Amino acid sequence: MNKFNVLLLDDEENILWVLKEGLSDKDFYIHTASTIEEAETILNELPIDACIVDIFINDINALVFVKKWIKQYPQINFIIITAQNTSTNIIESIKIGAVDIFPKPFDIKEIKGSLLNIIKLQSNKNIVTSENDLKYDFQTLNKRMLDIYKLIGRVAKSDISVLITGETGTGKEVIAKMIHNQSNRYNRPFVAINMAAIPKELIESELFGYDKGAYTGANANKVGKFEMANGGTILLDEISELDYNLQSKLLRVIQDKELSRVGSNNIIKLDVRILAATNRDLLSLMKNNKFREDLYYRLNVVNIKMPSLRDRKEDIPILVNHFISKYSHLKGDTVKIDNEVFEVLARYKWPGNIRELENTIIYLLINNSSSKVTIDDLPDNIKNEQDNLEDFSLYNNLYELALQYFSKSENSNIMENTFMPYEVYMNLVEFPLIKAALQFCKGNKSKAADLLGINRNTLRKKMDKYGIK
Repeated sequence: MNKFNVLLLDDEENILWVLKEGLSDKDFYIHTASTIEEAETILNELPIDACIVDIFINDINALVFVKKWIKQYPQINFIIITAQNTSTNIIESIKIGAVDIFPKPFDIKEIKGSLLNIIKLQSNKNIVTSENDLKYDFQTLNKRMLDIYKLIGRVAKSDISVLITGETGTGKEVIAKMIHNQSNRYNRPFVAINMAAIPKELIESELFGYDKGAYTGANANKVGKFEMANGGTILLDEISELDYNLQSKLLRVIQDKELSRVGSNNIIKLDVRILAATNRDLLSLMKNNKFREDLYYRLNVVNIKMPSLRDRKEDIPILVNHFISKYSHLKGDTVKIDNEVFEVLARYKWPGNIRELENTIIYLLINNSSSKVTIDDLPDNIKNEQDNLEDFSLYNNLYELALQYFSKSENSNIMENTFMPYEVYMNLVEFPLIKAALQFCKGNKSKAADLLGINRNTLRKKMDKYGIK
């Protein structure tokens, strides 16, 4: 196998060192640059196969240059790394043609795996020239959300249908708006209609409109939601609630790209991108003949499954700060959240997901008279769950069990050394703590993750890391 030339561009020497050390092997020749100018010189002089770029180089947005380089050097695969892993950065990186993006701190093994894969496949670049800025921009620390933002970047410019699934309150409409705002239709209408909020007998006229005299009370022409969205995007929210008989008419509209208003024979041509969302299992509804199979496959070209808030608890502080900023006008002054409050919020199950968290922050801003939010200010249902968790004997037993595992470890004597790198120490104490938590919870990973105060996926990765079955 021939070695591939890889260029690393970052203005932080320690990051360049980590990348170079982690990637230097039989597969790659590694070249480094710490400025845009140095990178351009290397790109002009050497046959670079892949380039790993930090988004900000000396306070300059490198994506502007990456976009230019992708056009200038279409044979090069670009990977983006960033400490500012917002949805805008992730989506925009994928849109301009980057094949992957990793947040800092990154796992060098994941970058290497991605690099090997993209070089092997020699991925085609999809370049989008739209300069539209995303109105909905959220930072995330959750891998599933990172993958969703990447997927949005890949599908945004096309007109393919997207089905967004997930529990109520997980942000499905926000994702739909992201797709629209990053598409070529961003300056055209975005129209959302909630099927569950409209009476069954009115849904047809809401969707397709009606002409004057179509039925009693139709005193004037009515434009339906599809006409309103013409040229733009329509979101069919809670699509599972659409009457079965109307599903066939919707299918024809999607297939034929035209409609007739109720009571009219005139044909209206449509140019609308279809997005749909639901919190129900459409496959189960199909099996029970409550949802048409042909409509399902028309809508579900690409599926985005939103994680629940309890599966992305690392994002809770980010979301809390976002909502505090959004609703700051309700308080009128700066509000500080006590650190213990964040701990309680991380342990709560959030059955209402992000919507419930948003309402909780509004409640705290309205009901709290001071500038600091403490545990006592939380709604009773959240405090009550916290009270149930405050069994300190449970935690004492866990720690004692972890210490037993640690004392039996072959490497426990390393604690006596005068110098110990952070990673070595963490590996030593983390393994027995995780093992103890799993034994304490009788192998239930969800309960063990809650006990440790970490995400279940994080626990799973650490179990793989230490070979814990």
